[in-house]
Amino acid sequence: MRSSSCYWVVWVASLLALNRVSAQETALPTVEQADKSDLAAITAIAEENSPLLRQVFAEIEIARGKALQVGLYPNPIASGGSPQWAGSESQYYSQLTQEIVTRGKLRLNRAAATREVTQAELRFVRARFDLLTAVLREYYSILANQSRIAILGQLVSIARESETSVAKLVQGGENTQADLLLIEIERQKAEVGLENAQAFLDANRHQLAATIGTPSSPIAELSGDLKGPSSEFNMLARREGVLDENALVEIARTEADRTRILLQRAIAEPFPNVTVGGGYMQQASFPNNIGLLSVEVPVPVWNRNQGNIRSARASISSATASIQRTRNDLIGQLAMAVGRYEVAAQQAKRFETAIIPKAKESLSITQKAIKGGQFSTLMLLQAQRSAFEADLGYINSLELRWLAAAEIAGLLQSEVFP
Repeated sequence: MRSSSCYWVVWVASLLALNRVSAQETALPTVEQADKSDLAAITAIAEENSPLLRQVFAEIEIARGKALQVGLYPNPIASGGSPQWAGSESQYYSQLTQEIVTRGKLRLNRAAATREVTQAELRFVRARFDLLTAVLREYYSILANQSRIAILGQLVSIARESETSVAKLVQGGENTQADLLLIEIERQKAEVGLENAQAFLDANRHQLAATIGTPSSPIAELSGDLKGPSSEFNMLARREGVLDENALVEIARTEADRTRILLQRAIAEPFPNVTVGGGYMQQASFPNNIGLLSVEVPVPVWNRNQGNIRSARASISSATASIQRTRNDLIGQLAMAVGRYEVAAQQAKRFETAIIPKAKESLSITQKAIKGGQFSTLMLLQAQRSAFEADLGYINSLELRWLAAAEIAGLLQSEVFP
């Protein structure tokens, strides 16, 4: 298996996680025992509690058991009886036979099965990064929803205050009923948005709890900086060679290696195993003591394993093509994820440096003008809507950037994130 030093760092980290999963006596952290507001703590709980990792670990043990079994030598066969009951001509015998396996068939069986163990271990690596990716995506979705709720809460509060103020102005004849209706509509729209965000946040928290293996204990408020810088994946992502170290590519390479071993095994199959036996016979008449010796060899006349050999050769071609197909799929996924990351990062930067400052400046100017009686209530509503939509657009861009970054980290099997 080809691996760089970077890949072995990933491999060792995954094996450490595998060992944690295998330690049945280790007490698993619970919501009461661990702080589930921190990303590092949530990730550790996920690695300890995930049923997915436990399932894949069990599959490793299954593969190891099969690898052990297929390499074991056949047991000898003990037999005995009486081929003839005839008074003074009666005979009684006991015999022990042993099949002798030729052409290294057991060695080839074990070699092929060992490749299956390697594949199971690589599936653990891939499953672990799939789990980490899911945790990261859900974590940043929750942070984004928490930020949305904070923004929408401010919008609802301002809308209610505005509605109260305009209602007083309507009573005094300084505003029309139409202005009040517009304010009420905006307030109700803001309340609906807040309720939706709260519902999505609740669903996200339950989903993250299920992902980390504690479905009965929903996640509470998370801590984290949604606006913080994410890792720069662009230079690393364009090094397509990194994808050669992805566990899925390694699984495909190992499968190609396994099929070549299976071809050797298929070629060895027609060479017959030899069964030898020895025993002792006693008969009533002279001679009383008789030695037995037998040799059995199947003759490969009709069945020389032609079909299996042909199939094994075709399997090599299929497995070899699968390596490139898997790599191409990963490169395509990575390209799309990088594209989404760059688009979201550009949008977030534009919101942060241009759109949000201008929206706030516009709102400030409008508020001052309203006090001076220069603009209508409708202008104030538009300015407020622009300011809050800019904030929400910024949060959406940050969330999309983190979701794409999490996907890139999973594809590159990056241990350090963000």
